[in-house]
Parts: sequence; structure tokens; C-alpha cells
Amino acid sequence: MSAERKPVRVMHVGLGQIGAAIARAAMNRADLESVAAYDPGPAVAGKTLDEVCGEGLPAIAVRDRLAAAAADGAPQVALHAVASHIPDIEPQLIELVSAGLNVVTTAEELISPQNRYPEATARIDEAARAAGVTIFAAGVNPGVLMDRLPVFLSSLCIRIDGVRVSRLVDLGQRREALRRKMGVGAESDDVRARIEAGSIGHVGLIESLQHLAGGLGWQIGDIDEQLAPVIGETDVERAGESVPAGRVLGLHHTAVARAADGRPIELSLTMRLDAEEPVDVVEIDGEPPLRLRFEGGVAGDQATVATVLNGARFVVDAEPGLITRLPIPAGC
Repeated sequence: MSAERKPVRVMHVGLGQIGAAIARAAMNRADLESVAAYDPGPAVAGKTLDEVCGEGLPAIAVRDRLAAAAADGAPQVALHAVASHIPDIEPQLIELVSAGLNVVTTAEELISPQNRYPEATARIDEAARAAGVTIFAAGVNPGVLMDRLPVFLSSLCIRIDGVRVSRLVDLGQRREALRRKMGVGAESDDVRARIEAGSIGHVGLIESLQHLAGGLGWQIGDIDEQLAPVIGETDVERAGESVPAGRVLGLHHTAVARAADGRPIELSLTMRLDAEEPVDVVEIDGEPPLRLRFEGGVAGDQATVATVLNGARFVVDAEPGLITRLPIPAGC
């Protein structure tokens, strides 16, 4: 951190597993100062940040009203880890920016919200611009691996014939809440019913594909999205989970679209309890062809925390409004 620049004063919004991890990690950053906290959950009401997130953190009151939290310590940036879907967070984002706070959020849908929620996107952007602050969607997936990273890599190509991104995630190394979200241990019929109801699985794969296509400058047709349970063929004992054969080990999620000239974008995300060799791969067919491989996969929770913390200074310095696209070079 430059000697001339003071730490960015941050407010922690949402103190679930990821939000608490963000608060703990912020304590080790000389460029950040935690000055306020908000979470209306009954489990944290009346407590302080150190009581909720761990010893060593400041004894800041965790407020159950955003306005009260925003009045504590004159925060500059809200580190927002609350929910995934824009309808659930739009009022909160608008309240935060209206209070003069920049926002870095883990909300997956905000990586490319204009297709699914054009009116809400406009309202959020207008509120941020009116207040002279910035909103930025951080995160890993969406956020980097399946969208911004392949766009940036495409700048190495003279010509692009297609893009494929695949992730195999080991749920045995991830938090318990994510395993529940992926249906681990459930009956396959129950998971299929939840898939039909849209109440299970990864959020943001469609937004990642739309962001990637937009970054490449491709006009794509319909997106073919598929989501299916991964059924165990043998009993699996891992990470405190006991899943008998025939039950669900995770989910396999794909999204495929094509440009008008037939060039494909293919995204594939498999999360399963028994993934012995997790890996993330970005492949670009073209001139020259590119293949980037992360052996062992990117540690999603830790990397998500990093993107949020690293976004704090970024939003302070950025132009006002909702950032849906970074000014990074792309191929064509």
C-alpha cells in the first residue's frame, strides 16, 4: 500500500460463512480497515464483529439496520455477501449506494444482469451514478474463471473459433452449505424435482456465458442449459458425509451457445463429492490455440474472499455506476 494512501474503511454486510471469512481476512490487510457491520439474523443480533466472526477482530456492533451500520465509522465501501439473485438484493444495494457507499458484492447474477433483469439493472446503475459511487460484482465463478478470464486470454488470439471452459470441483474440500446446495446425499428424484423448481444448483452460469459472449463481441442465439444430478455408483464416505450408492453426489451443469456464424461457447461445471482430481480448464480454439489448466482447481471460497477484498480499492477509484464489464482487451 502506498504510504500516502490511508486504508479503505469497509462495512461488512452479511456475516454468513463467506461474509465472516471476508471479515477475518480483512484483518490481515493493511489497506483495509473494518469500521462497521450489518446482519439482521437473529443469531447475531446484539453481538459484535469479534463475537460473530472470531477473536482478534474489532468489537464493532453488528447492526440489524443498514442505516445504523452506515453511520458507524464513516465507511467508504460495503463488502456485500448476502444473496445471489438480483430481486433479493436490489433494495439493499440501492439503500447502500444512496447512503454514499461503494459496493463490492458476491451476488452471482450481477456479473451480467442486463439480459435477465434490464429494469432492475437500470435502477441500480442510476442510483449508483446519482450517488457518485460504484457497484462491482466480485467472485470466482461468476467473476473470473468462466467469464472475465477467458475474455482476457482471448486478447492473445488473432482469430477465435470457439471457447470451452470446464470445471471439476471437489465438494469434499468445500463448505457444507455448498454440498447441501449441490444436493449431496439426497434422493435423485428429490433433486430432479428441485431442479425443475429452480431451487437447487449453481447460480450464474448463464450470466457467465452472456458476459463472455459480450466480451468477445459475439451476438449469440439461444442458450442450451442443462442441469442434472450426479448419481453415485458406489458408497462414498468423505468429508463427514456418508452417501450410499444410488444417491446424489453433486450436480453437472452445462450451458452452450453459438455465434451467428456457428462458433461455440461451451461452459461445463461439475461439482461432486468424490472428485479425486479437480481441475479448471480454459480452452480457446483459434490462432493461436490456447489451453490454460489449473491443476487441483481454484480454491473457490478463498479466491472469492480475495476478489472481494481486492475490489475495495478498485471501487473507490472507479467511475460511478454499476460495472458490468471491465475494460480488458479481447480477441474476436
